[in-house]
Amino acid sequence: MGGCVVADATSKQLIPSVTCMAVIDVVEGSAMEALSGMLNFCRNRPSEFKTVEDAISWSIKSGTIRNHKSARVSIPCLLTEQETCTNIKKYTWRTDLAVAQPHWKGWFSGLSEKFLSSSAAKLLILAGTDRLDKPLTIAQMQGKYQLMVLPEAGHMVQEDMPERTATALVDFWKRNEKLVLPVKKPFVVDK
Repeated sequence: MGGCVVADATSKQLIPSVTCMAVIDVVEGSAMEALSGMLNFCRNRPSEFKTVEDAISWSIKSGTIRNHKSARVSIPCLLTEQETCTNIKKYTWRTDLAVAQPHWKGWFSGLSEKFLSSSAAKLLILAGTDRLDKPLTIAQMQGKYQLMVLPEAGHMVQEDMPERTATALVDFWKRNEKLVLPVKKPFVVDK
């Protein structure tokens, strides 16, 4: 969801100092198509777990995250521990995704145009090229942004391929880092 926020903010020039931005596995066309399935995902996702390990196992079995090591790091942060009236611990999701459902369409509508209209250098990291919509395909052919495809990853690209994602982000940032040039001092000849 962060990609939607940064694309919107940079397209409106709300943060003028942004020199580059990266969006990870979110494209307007495929996101809009997937919204109907998102409610089913929310309904079918367990609302609670007996242990954190159960939640990690579910995330791997469901395909939400494919990298077990990443799931062990990320999933616990998404949970909150609660005690029942019988002093039994359970773990529930920190965020109820379904509550945000009325806003989903607005987040993704116009995303490709916002992403492409930004003056910042752009990197789009995807799990597959099938996710590209027409405007992004054309813009990529025109060299308007850098595209990186990691077909071994699922939707949680940064979780499934953390090293490759991190390397791509750091390399992209270094290539687009704002240069700070030294102040030129006037040359004075002593007489």
